[in-house]
Amino acid sequence: MTPWSRSLLRAFGRDCCGSAGIELALGSVALLAIALACFDLYSLVRVNSGSARSAVVMADYVSREAAPDGDQMAALGKFLRQTEFGAPSDLVYVVTAVQRPTDDGPAVVLWADNAIRLGDPTAVQALAGRCAQRAASGWRATLLGPPEASGLHKGEVAIVAEVCARPSREGLLSSRLVAGDLYGMHILPMRDPDQIPSSPVRSTSSAPAGSAAGNPTA
Repeated sequence: MTPWSRSLLRAFGRDCCGSAGIELALGSVALLAIALACFDLYSLVRVNSGSARSAVVMADYVSREAAPDGDQMAALGKFLRQTEFGAPSDLVYVVTAVQRPTDDGPAVVLWADNAIRLGDPTAVQALAGRCAQRAASGWRATLLGPPEASGLHKGEVAIVAEVCARPSREGLLSSRLVAGDLYGMHILPMRDPDQIPSSPVRSTSSAPAGSAAGNPTA
């Protein structure tokens, strides 16, 4: 920078209009950053609450069915994605049936279904793995742990519905998610205490390859 340009810059800074222009530029950048953060925070809150509500609805549906229809579950999952989530999101629904067969033994998984995956295939594949890790340290540690801690009585079946979500880039102004995955989980007993639900049955065309539908998992 030449002496002349440095003198010109100092003169501009000392000028009232120049100072106001610099302050306006800096203030505009700060306000824009705050606006982006607020919009993304609002989207995260909407997706988080949508995950919680969707888990409740899915658990309620499956807990009423002796033979859950996988295609109807998928349709319900898509409907909830459209109505409950305020931002485009990648979603994984995981529904698990758990039973405690004896008084003195731990509960066991009858079946687990994670076939409902909505969004980018690569993103939901990774999301499903992180959802399984969260369940392992969460409800599985309780329900499948010591009998006295599970809260299940002999023969009782519980339905666990989990919704793991992550806003897609289209749902965020910043195109970058600073928070972790969003998670909703709800547990309900079968409406009929004597009813043991079968694993969801869906048409071959609607079941993604590698899904865990109908595969019991300890």
